[in-house]
Amino acid sequence: MNEPMGELSIAAMAWLSQAHGRLAAQPGDRVLFAHAGGVDQPTLERLVALAEHASLENGDATTTRKRLVTVVLEGLENLHHHPPPALRNTAMALLVDAADGYRFAMGNAMPCVTATAIEHRIGLLNEMDGAELKEQYLKLLANDARSEHGGAGLGLFTMARRSDRPMV
Repeated sequence: MNEPMGELSIAAMAWLSQAHGRLAAQPGDRVLFAHAGGVDQPTLERLVALAEHASLENGDATTTRKRLVTVVLEGLENLHHHPPPALRNTAMALLVDAADGYRFAMGNAMPCVTATAIEHRIGLLNEMDGAELKEQYLKLLANDARSEHGGAGLGLFTMARRSDRPMV
């Protein structure tokens, strides 16, 4: 949380606090990282390393560790690559180690129309089974209309494929 506290960073802190209350609500839940503010490349790398280190410390199976790192990386890359410049400091990310598994929350401010579109897309992803997710992911990969960063759609598909659902 190295960002100067501007109006946008204060909003990110509020969202982080709300996520903390929901995701780390049980005794024994352990916050592995909590970040509010912009997500630049060094921050992204540091947070992914913290997730991987925690998984190694917990003695997680390699598949669990890879899934965790993939989901955290994809989420953080979306926060790094896709916010409009004026909203870069509104990001928040929280990773919790809980009795029932890892919980990851992330987000940033965005126009309502964008939030509605993402919420709709997540709803569709939650309805798909593994085979449907894979098929749609491959179709999206073959689409030449993506941006140089791939587009947030690829990251959402990857997170849906690698995490327990439903995503919220």
